[in-house]
Amino acid sequence: MILAAFFFVTGSKIISGKMAEEFKRFGLPAFFNVLTGAFELIGAAGMLIGIWMPTIAILSGLLLGGTMLAAALTLIVLAKDPFKKAIPALVLFALSIGISLYHIL
Repeated sequence: MILAAFFFVTGSKIISGKMAEEFKRFGLPAFFNVLTGAFELIGAAGMLIGIWMPTIAILSGLLLGGTMLAAALTLIVLAKDPFKKAIPALVLFALSIGISLYHIL
């Protein structure tokens, strides 16, 4: 539930355009704000629905995990930021994939 709440907050922030400058800094087109925010909001909703429907939790974990892995790689490769700036995204990647694995195993 905490992970879902986090993604609801960040997804809303991203989709609202409050992080548009960051996406420009990465050299990404403007629609990536909406796409990334939508992925996070859909994934967060799926995490909550996944409490009752494990298949949805698995898919949501994979969606959010992939989004966070892409975020980490964007910071390291495109933005050329130090690795430590990608650590939060990597932690969220691990947590999201962990939820998927929990429901698979």
